[in-house]
Amino acid sequence: MISNADPRFMNPKPSDIDAKLRRLMPEARGPAATAIQFLIAHRDEIPFRSMRELAKRARVPSVTLVRLAQNLGFKGFDEFREVHIAELINGQGSNRGRAAELVSLGQKEGALGFAAQFAEREIEVQRAAVTALSEKQLEAAVQALVEASRVYVIGRRPFFAPAYSLSYSLRKAKPNTHLLDTGGGSGLELDELTEDDVVIGFSSYPYSRVTFDVVKNAKAQGATTVVVTDSENAPIARFSDHLFLMTARSYAFPDSVAGAYVIANILVALTVSRLGADALARIQRNELEIRETGEYLAEPARKNSKRLKAVK
Repeated sequence: MISNADPRFMNPKPSDIDAKLRRLMPEARGPAATAIQFLIAHRDEIPFRSMRELAKRARVPSVTLVRLAQNLGFKGFDEFREVHIAELINGQGSNRGRAAELVSLGQKEGALGFAAQFAEREIEVQRAAVTALSEKQLEAAVQALVEASRVYVIGRRPFFAPAYSLSYSLRKAKPNTHLLDTGGGSGLELDELTEDDVVIGFSSYPYSRVTFDVVKNAKAQGATTVVVTDSENAPIARFSDHLFLMTARSYAFPDSVAGAYVIANILVALTVSRLGADALARIQRNELEIRETGEYLAEPARKNSKRLKAVK
């Protein structure tokens, strides 16, 4: 057990706790190991959820979280949680704090060591996003996308990237897919939406007001909303029909979008697989059109090419 007299933990930060949890992980077994993995992957959820909610999400007894907090030197889980709440209130998870953390890690580990830890953390983010999925949840969201007359996608700041990726990829199979806000707009309004439309929004703490307004407006008009965010208690989550959770916390600066990318790619792949032959024909036509514009440097591989023979 870590003593409260330990100077490193007199005023612990979530990053200190995270580091200690990672050191405990190799020796942990059973529910304790499960709890450690969950708290590391879902660190951003700790300020927003009660101990019972976190235990339920982690699928461990509440007492496991209490004992883990005590093992870290806290009197109980509430004290452990207060550290994460304080970080949220004081903005220690802001860009400046994240940048300082990266500088420290880079100096300590060196470039290659940093790269290895960076990749490991990003993989954890992706794994956590997939672990949080459910069959029923995926089926319902994919069915909504398959049946949608129009699909609108929005993501601001770092989440513009997964929003763009989803929109670009899905548009090949569903041409009536639209990316909202191409990067510079300060506000967007969607009018005349119907129950046949789907709006997808990506956002994480501190949460984009623009994305929030778009999803809220879409919900009010009767459209189906798909939300990818970092907490069930996020403001945007209240207006979701289909909610997917991920964490944006890793060594990526300013936020990790690895979890959002995984969810976006899964939604696209499953939707395309359900759309059938017509979608495949549209994708093929789209590729031919792109090639005809001269966009690609490389020509499509031929079956009798030397490259394919070498692979065989």
